Amino acid sequence: MKLHRLTLTNYRGITHRDIEFPDHGVVVVSGPNETGKSSMLEALDLLLEAKDRSGKKEVKQVKPTHADVGAEVTAEISCGVYRFVYRKRYHKKPETELTVLAPRREQLTGDEAHDRVRAILAQTVDLDLWQAQRVLQSAPTSAVDLSGCDALSRALDMVAGEVDATPAQGAGNVETLLIDRIDEEYRRYFTATGRPTGEWAAATTRLRAADQEVATCAAAIAEVDEAVRRHAALTDELSGLSVESTCATERLTQIRAAAQTITTLRGEVEQAGVRAQAANSAHEASLAALTERRRARADIDDRTATVERLQAAAAEAAEALDTAGEVQVAAEEAAVEARATLEASQVRVDTARSAVQRLADREEANRIAARLGTIERHQREFDAVRRALTAITLTAEHMAAIEKASAAHDRAAAAVEHTSAHVELVAEADLELLIGGEPVTLQAGRSWQSGVSGPTDVAVPGLLSVRVTPGASAAGTQAALDAAATTLAQALERAGVSGLAEAREVDQRRRDLQAAGREARVALDALTADDSADALRARLCELRENQPDDDGLFDLATGGPHDPAAQRRELIDATAAHQQAVRDCETHRKVAEEAAKLLAQRGVHAARAKEKLQAARDELAAAQLRLAAQRDAVGDEQLALKAEADGEAVAAAQAHLTRLGDELARHEPETVAAALAEAERAAEGVAARRDQAAEALREVATALKIFGTEGRKGRLDAAETEREHAEAEYRRVQRRARAAQLLKSVMGRHRDAMRSRYVDPFRGEVERLGRIVFGESFEVEVDSELRIGHRTLSGRTVPYESLSGGAKEQLGIVARLAGAALVATEDSVPVVIDDALGFSDTGRLAKMAEVFDAVAGDGQVIILTCSPQRYADVQTATHIELSA
Repeated sequence: MKLHRLTLTNYRGITHRDIEFPDHGVVVVSGPNETGKSSMLEALDLLLEAKDRSGKKEVKQVKPTHADVGAEVTAEISCGVYRFVYRKRYHKKPETELTVLAPRREQLTGDEAHDRVRAILAQTVDLDLWQAQRVLQSAPTSAVDLSGCDALSRALDMVAGEVDATPAQGAGNVETLLIDRIDEEYRRYFTATGRPTGEWAAATTRLRAADQEVATCAAAIAEVDEAVRRHAALTDELSGLSVESTCATERLTQIRAAAQTITTLRGEVEQAGVRAQAANSAHEASLAALTERRRARADIDDRTATVERLQAAAAEAAEALDTAGEVQVAAEEAAVEARATLEASQVRVDTARSAVQRLADREEANRIAARLGTIERHQREFDAVRRALTAITLTAEHMAAIEKASAAHDRAAAAVEHTSAHVELVAEADLELLIGGEPVTLQAGRSWQSGVSGPTDVAVPGLLSVRVTPGASAAGTQAALDAAATTLAQALERAGVSGLAEAREVDQRRRDLQAAGREARVALDALTADDSADALRARLCELRENQPDDDGLFDLATGGPHDPAAQRRELIDATAAHQQAVRDCETHRKVAEEAAKLLAQRGVHAARAKEKLQAARDELAAAQLRLAAQRDAVGDEQLALKAEADGEAVAAAQAHLTRLGDELARHEPETVAAALAEAERAAEGVAARRDQAAEALREVATALKIFGTEGRKGRLDAAETEREHAEAEYRRVQRRARAAQLLKSVMGRHRDAMRSRYVDPFRGEVERLGRIVFGESFEVEVDSELRIGHRTLSGRTVPYESLSGGAKEQLGIVARLAGAALVATEDSVPVVIDDALGFSDTGRLAKMAEVFDAVAGDGQVIILTCSPQRYADVQTATHIELSA
């Protein structure tokens, strides 16, 4: 299979794209991200697999969002002897068109075209190989599995010598067709996982159902036999239970008579107990009355003692109240005196603080006045500097221009000196000369020399005239000197100076003034950093306004100014005395408060003591009245005699109760009660078992009557006959299923053996290409499924899954290219590599380029990438660049 052309129209974000692919070799299709490189492969798959009216999610996702049109895909493909152009439009007005160009021209549309392409591909293309020969950016990096590719299997068989090197058309599919027929026969009886299905499962199910039916019918017959046996057993059991019930009834009657005697004795005991309890209650009442009489006498004695104790406590509380009143008066007087002392000390502190504050204000005013004088002095200096600077017109820019023009003038003068002609005249005798029109006198033996940059005349009046003309270069340098002189003169004029020396002197004076101005400015900024001069003047005025008259700052006793140290000591002493007065005042206040609280507490205590004394007197009088009334009703001696008589009655009732209790104990009531309960349980149990046996006998008899009408024996015979037929069918199908299973197993072993033989050619091709990338020590281990399991490099073997992402990607490409190199030309399919080798370094990319060049034969290798520089070293590659 070869892809010659692919055209996309309105596909996802692609408006139109038409690409022609070379028939063989490596083609690199490059473009930025999201230009639809991966969409090209997706579009080709949809074209070959999905119908134009398909509602699959994959088809819906490619509908363009920028226009209400249908996505179109057109491809020109050749496979086997066929070459065709295939076009589909999806979504809006779907249609399918097929034009077969070879071996004979055909034109089909709709589903007929789709079915025709599917038939051509099934006949000429190994679709498993077409899917396997892809390296996708979204696919996992697991080892590629090529075991299901028939085209590669045929190629490896041919390399391994298993088939004729020139097979007839279609002969390579013989083994595949045979295995498919074996698999088809195997699938009639087993699933892919080996579980029974189809005829084998149906025969097994039928036999299992027949066995279950026979077992059910046999169980039904056994149920009838069990019912007959149970009927006879229940009849015998019911007869025995009738005799046992009679014996249990007689024993229950005897035990109930004994229990009745015990019940009579227990009633007499209860009556005697009631009488004894009544006598005991009467005795307790008489004892209680006697005890109450004694308690009343004792209570009166206690209340009398309480009244005496409360009288003493009330007198003591009254005395304490008087003492607390005296203390409270004294504490109030001390507190008043302490408050007066505090007020006097506060006046002293205020006076001392005011005097100290006046002295502090005077000192602050003096400091501010001195500071303002300094500020004004620096301000005058700063203003003088500014006035001096204003008079100077020379600026730093002017000076820089003058220095630059002077340097240029010096360079030009030096150039003139270097290029000018030099004239030297030596006088043999005294001479009068005219040089340049100027008279020059030379004495004998003297010389005159000068550089000449322009035409100059030298003449001896009346004797000789010489004209010296310098060369062109000297004239040029003289012109440059004149220009430099003009520039220097202009710069000096702008600066207002006459020469370079004066300019430098003025510039130095300007810099000195600027430095003095900066110093004055810094001093002013430092002096006014916290407060401005205006703020200081306002503060000074405020302080002077608040100053007292002159006599307020003088000590009238000494006739001189107040001593600041003495004033501060006076403030400290006054403050200390005031703090002490505050503490004393607070102490006396608290003492007065505590005295008031003590007076209130003792007043309350005295009132409560008085109330308690009056209440105790009232309670004593009431108790004496109650005792007198009780004695009028019953005397103390009568109460004692009644209590003694009630005690004797209690003793007599208790003795009678004891005799009856002994009589009851001799009859052993607990034993009789236990025996009665046991006899009742036994009688009830026998009766229940007899009723259950009778009911079970009736149920069995009824069931036997029903069993006789069901025909269970006939059903058992029919079930046994069905089982014989099912077992015969089961054995027949079992033989065929086992035969198919055995044939599949044998063919599987045969195919595995063949694969183990053609693994070597595949491994050899992988190692041949891999050594280009990894070096001569590269080896791989390939299993029977043609998957790479281990890689060996420099004697070190590493499992495939433990390799880095880049190494896995490189091995995956090498394995696919090895398969493409082994497959026959007529079975080849394009190898598609989508944005791979992103984890490879520069060296590996160069080696992979050599691999691509090594397999660039008859097959197609299509590389989709956003980084074409990765494949720049592929010498045989054709590059196609996509626009964004």
